[in-house]
Formats: sequence, structure tokens, C-alpha cells
Amino acid sequence: MTGSTGVEGLHYNLDPGRLVVSTAGRDRGKFYLVLEECPDSKVKVVDGEVRKVVSPKIKNRKHLKAYPDVSLEIGERVRAGLKVTDLNVRRSLEEFIANYT
Repeated sequence: MTGSTGVEGLHYNLDPGRLVVSTAGRDRGKFYLVLEECPDSKVKVVDGEVRKVVSPKIKNRKHLKAYPDVSLEIGERVRAGLKVTDLNVRRSLEEFIANYT
């Protein structure tokens, strides 16, 4: 996993495992990990609690702020076609969120 601060003004690809925060909607301020990109500028995001891997939230990418952090474990599992569990997601999110709160 990687980590860094100073994200203002930077743009990151929304690759699987990327840490994002919702900037619009009822979930504004909520952290997620990207599960996959969809057509039409949509992104599937998960938090491992409310939005589980089996029912990810679909957000418009313009309503997400990306951070430099990427869960290598989640990204590699998605790219390899392996199962991603909610526990994997929660553990990665807990590590990342501790850096920003």
C-alpha cells in the first residue's frame, strides 16, 4: 500500500483499490475504495460495511475525490479475477482513513 498527503489539485486514475471520498449526495464525506470503472463515467465503490462487494455503490466519477493511496491487495485481486472480501476492503480503508482523520 502506498500513502501520501497533499492531494489538492492532483488528479488520479480511478484504478481498482484507489481511495476516494464522495463529494456529493447523501454519502458526502464517506470514504470508499474503487472496485471497478463502468461505462459512462461511472465507478463502482465499496466500503465493506454498508456498500459491500456484492452490492457496490455506483457513483459518477465527478462526485468523487481521489486520493493517492491505492490498496495493492485489492487492485491485484481485482485484476487477477480473484475474490475480494468485505474484510479485505475494511482493513485497507481503516489503514488509509487513519492517515486522513
